[in-house]
Amino acid sequence: MKKILKKIMCIIRNIMHKTKIYSTKADLKAKYGKYVMISENTYISKNTEIGDYSYVNSNSSIENATIGKYCSISSGVYISPYNHKREYISTSPYNRYYNSETKRVNIGHDVLISLNVIILEGVQIGNGAIIGAGAIVTRDVNPYEVVGGVPAKHIRYRFSKEKIEYLQNLKWWDKEPLLIKKNKAFFNNESDIFDDKII
Repeated sequence: MKKILKKIMCIIRNIMHKTKIYSTKADLKAKYGKYVMISENTYISKNTEIGDYSYVNSNSSIENATIGKYCSISSGVYISPYNHKREYISTSPYNRYYNSETKRVNIGHDVLISLNVIILEGVQIGNGAIIGAGAIVTRDVNPYEVVGGVPAKHIRYRFSKEKIEYLQNLKWWDKEPLLIKKNKAFFNNESDIFDDKII
């Protein structure tokens, strides 16, 4: 009965707020931007924020995180799962006399997080970064950096230093969607010009 009620609440929320939340495990108190999609069996905690046009595929879990716009998050991704504290006398949850909330994860705009990635608490991931499949991210990731492995390590940068600086300053993710659509050549890397005078 609870699951049916939650599905109805998701449908109502989707109509009212232009979202596509299909998971009954997604907390409706979380902050979802326009056209956000959450696939089935994905857990979203109430202290999570997900920006416009981002999506999370099935069987993922996101807690205490801020996620930017246009992010692509694959299946089996765990963001900010609780870590047992090795510096405490006991790692058992039965001796939990401490604050169990994780440190917040901040993920920029247009980030690609591939299949079965784990991002540990407190990690900051810059705009345009790519996290390779199966990676465990234990440290911050720079804008437009590609990382992979266990633990995740630097592989390369997607673009030159100059182009990264240009994209960071451009902040295309904050532009009107129609303007973004009209700059198809720019996004297909066929042009270096983003014409913000189209509209």
